[in-house]
Amino acid sequence: MVTDKERIGYFAVNLRRIMGNRGPDGMTQKELEALSGVPQETISRCLNAKSDPALSVALRLAQALDTSVDRLLSAPPTRIREKSA
Repeated sequence: MVTDKERIGYFAVNLRRIMGNRGPDGMTQKELEALSGVPQETISRCLNAKSDPALSVALRLAQALDTSVDRLLSAPPTRIREKSA
């Protein structure tokens, strides 16, 4: 079972990754604020795993990022490293 702390961390990692994949330089917090209506301070707290976002915040961020809340809350993908020969 995932703890609240882990879930908040997953949200932060996924949010940062998805924002980073938007455009050549990624999406700024201010740009996400403009698209989502979520205050930049709240976005910052989410990115730094300082707060558990309300469902309404998660929904607005997901919609602005054209993703799902599930994707924001799920365990981040891990990269499997191949052993060197």
